[in-house]
Amino acid sequence: MYPKIYLYKRIKDAKILIDRHFSDPIKLSDISESVYLSKYHFLRLFKEAYGTTPHQYLKHKRVEKAKKLLRKGLPIKEVCTQVGFESIPSFSNLFKRETSFTPSEFRRRHSK
Repeated sequence: MYPKIYLYKRIKDAKILIDRHFSDPIKLSDISESVYLSKYHFLRLFKEAYGTTPHQYLKHKRVEKAKKLLRKGLPIKEVCTQVGFESIPSFSNLFKRETSFTPSEFRRRHSK
């Protein structure tokens, strides 16, 4: 049995990995393997530490980055690919669920 501090260091390392590679295709199994934990143990510890699942955290990270890029007035297609989506419809659906605005509405209301 590992001390909790050791396990939480691994979870923090996994969060850093997500932060650095949020625009890449990331699988739960890849993240958990990178910190030497089973998927289910990793999932439980991550949620315990951050109050959200790794997938929810990744979605939030992508939407926050998309907001920044849309505020700059970047085209939606470019924002979509920069934050890790291959499909504009899936990006738009997630963005609307998270913000209540479509990407174009958000850009129109918030761009500088």
